[in-house]
Amino acid sequence: MSRRTIPSWFKRMVLPFWNGGHQVAWFLGEHADAIRRRRFEHCDVCGRFGPMLVRRRVVPSRLIDLWGLSTQEAEALVRKESSDCFACGAKLRCRRMARVLLGLFDDGPGAPSLRVWARGERARTLRIAEINRIDGVHEALEGLPGWVASEYIEGARSGTIVAGVRSEDLTRLSYDDASFDLLLSSETLEHVPELDRALAEVRRVLVPGGVHVFTAPVRPDLERGFTRAVRHPSGRIEHLATPIHHPGGDVGYPVFHEFGLDFADRVRAAGFAVEVHHGPVRLDDLAQVYVARRPPD
Repeated sequence: MSRRTIPSWFKRMVLPFWNGGHQVAWFLGEHADAIRRRRFEHCDVCGRFGPMLVRRRVVPSRLIDLWGLSTQEAEALVRKESSDCFACGAKLRCRRMARVLLGLFDDGPGAPSLRVWARGERARTLRIAEINRIDGVHEALEGLPGWVASEYIEGARSGTIVAGVRSEDLTRLSYDDASFDLLLSSETLEHVPELDRALAEVRRVLVPGGVHVFTAPVRPDLERGFTRAVRHPSGRIEHLATPIHHPGGDVGYPVFHEFGLDFADRVRAAGFAVEVHHGPVRLDDLAQVYVARRPPD
């Protein structure tokens, strides 16, 4: 008996329902897991209180294998890259960044969320640069008069607009000296080939006393960081260790630097005073927030 094939038109018709069913199943499962484990928190981005949703699929097994993460580290990475607010979707590292920002810049009685703070007078006086979109934080700050956001767009010069998006290379920022009170980035520095040059550029565009608030993937089981890959002037990438890309392991942005426990010292060597919030980094908690302050002149 010949095997009957499913018509392509039928597949196209059914696929949206099939995918939608998976989305609903994931949604219900994540909520049930949060309720069962009593994973309820206040969201520092939107101010809502409710379940925080852990989505294990955000960290592919291929990335875990290539990176050589232990079970404990893999679980901590899943929490860092999910634990999404049920209301606004902000993941753990973004919610922690919001909490740090409120502690640094909220001079009033205490705003309940970054969104509320962004409507206040202090927020409107700050000059803020966001380097690559930070989910939740981006939406909260969008529209502030001193806020400018950018993405790294391969092949585009810093300062140019591509399809409505400003392109900025962290190693060659187009901004003037002392342009910003606050610079934000999250899980970006590991993808920059020339790390020391990037840190020098961040220091250059901050005003004296200005701060860079950011997250980075620091390994608590690695005493000293190392270079995974280098980019030659021709553009060719030479891998010095097992190639890793984020977020898929084999797919995504190449990782040029592996950060270890000496990471904060490396940032200090670039001329910053450094604080580690929600730290220190541990095998069961990888979602630290770093505050690098340019010292006053």
